[in-house]
Amino acid sequence: MTMACDHSAPHSGGARYLRGAGQLQLVLVCDDCGAERAQLQKIDYRPNPRRLVVHLAELTARELGLGEAQTDRVRFATLVCGVGRDQISPAILGKRGPLTEQEWAEVQRQPELAAALLSDVSLEDIREWILCYRERPDGRGYPRGLVGEQIPVEARILAVVDAYTAIISDRAHRPGRDHREACAELLRCAGTQFDAVVVGAFLSASLRRNPPADERGRVAQPRSAAARL
Repeated sequence: MTMACDHSAPHSGGARYLRGAGQLQLVLVCDDCGAERAQLQKIDYRPNPRRLVVHLAELTARELGLGEAQTDRVRFATLVCGVGRDQISPAILGKRGPLTEQEWAEVQRQPELAAALLSDVSLEDIREWILCYRERPDGRGYPRGLVGEQIPVEARILAVVDAYTAIISDRAHRPGRDHREACAELLRCAGTQFDAVVVGAFLSASLRRNPPADERGRVAQPRSAAARL
């Protein structure tokens, strides 16, 4: 006879996306049985398609030796790192031309807006990664100007896979580039904009990637300034 779980094990944060409602529901899940124990938060959110970037984040995390539990957290962080975009002015997100200094400052608020929305204590680690995924090893990132290993490795993974997806995506001022060109750009910026070890792990992982049949190495994005996020 199977005994019912008493839910005394640690609990972790999880998420359920309701496509029709355009809503992200954050939930508390029992680590032993996987049962949802409580709903933590509801956030209005309509993410761009992110299956490719989530897959790449998972492969890169494994290449770096992260355990399964931590890799799952990285996957989740990849899904929700765009939260907060809706709080930025639509006029800025829809702008085709270059952003002004003031508009760019508004765009740079996105990690902080996203982190603020993920307020439950069970998401504290993920909130920190998202707050830091626009930081750079050379200290020229935002919002804190962190350098090197001050940036959590999970945030460094998010930075590389998010940048790769942006490079292969269509932008207002250029078409998306192919996989080889994107990898060359990551290598060019390794050690300055991106962590060199994470870039190496990403490139190794991408050689073994087996994406779904409908993903051909390009992810279409809206032709607007929103693609900068």
